Amino acid sequence: MEKIRVGIIGMGKMGLLHSAILNSLDQSKVVAFADTEKMVTNLLGDVSGTSVYNDYKKMIENEKIDVVYITTPVKSHIPIATFCAQNNIHFFVEKPLGITVDECKMLCDVINKNKVFSMVGYYLRYAETFSKVKQLLEENVLGEIKDVKSSVFQSQLLSKPSGWRFNKKISGGGVLIDLGSHLIDLLSWYFGEIKSVQGKTESHYNHEVEDTAQATLKFENGLNCKFDASWDVKNYRLQETTIEIKGSQKMITVNEDFFKITDYKTPENSTITYRQEMYTGVPIDIGGPEYTREDNDFINCIMKNKQPMLNVFSALQTQNVIDSIYKSSLSNDIVEIEN
Repeated sequence: MEKIRVGIIGMGKMGLLHSAILNSLDQSKVVAFADTEKMVTNLLGDVSGTSVYNDYKKMIENEKIDVVYITTPVKSHIPIATFCAQNNIHFFVEKPLGITVDECKMLCDVINKNKVFSMVGYYLRYAETFSKVKQLLEENVLGEIKDVKSSVFQSQLLSKPSGWRFNKKISGGGVLIDLGSHLIDLLSWYFGEIKSVQGKTESHYNHEVEDTAQATLKFENGLNCKFDASWDVKNYRLQETTIEIKGSQKMITVNEDFFKITDYKTPENSTITYRQEMYTGVPIDIGGPEYTREDNDFINCIMKNKQPMLNVFSALQTQNVIDSIYKSSLSNDIVEIEN
């Protein structure tokens, strides 16, 4: 079977990671790179043996490409994805989808006019612990869900920052749109559509983007969830995403490393399952097996001619929640979220 031909735009950390994974899968092959930094393209041209471009449009026009991976700063996500859709090229874009919900809606309108498949890089859905808890929720293991608390923390920012992530015009915001978007995606996956938010953001080290964000999220089914995100807390060398779900019969606490089930009647019999116990293996592990599962799923969806579950339309819902929390922080009031 002919391999899916992939072009990658943006050769930073995530571009290199996806490139290595895609070249290790049986079904895909990276045939071209594009990056605006000449030093990067010159180096890639010398060592990769692959076509290299400084202009992504020329790459798409000149190369026979089935899929494009967009791993650039957030500001460029929507323009590049729109160009791909207009040229009937399937695309993967790293999270978040865009800077504002309005530009994301315009991309969805373009995709609705073209038969294009897409995926957005909310990779935590592919982590063993979070995907297993999704299954347990579908099996109603906890009984009726009563209360949810959630957080995402990382010691990423403990001094005055620099780089494009801290420039709001390029990144769209701070910890909420960055780390927080992963958590919002998981919560929507677990509990359905979020209908309203009341939130607050604060900036400690940079007045342009927020360092912390707290919110109360209300779902369509009436469930409330506490949301907390910060990248300026100590003792979190790696990102730690935690969701505590209280049901009428049991409680589950889950993060990247394990999930714990507590039975209210016999709390001494609580069980902890670590991700190593659930590991099923992947063709190659670079940065974590969830990235390989993510890429493998996308490539298989392209080959099977079907839309992935994590597409621009599901990512639009996450973007809508992010925008609404920013609005709520400014107005100091509850913001209702439109469909």
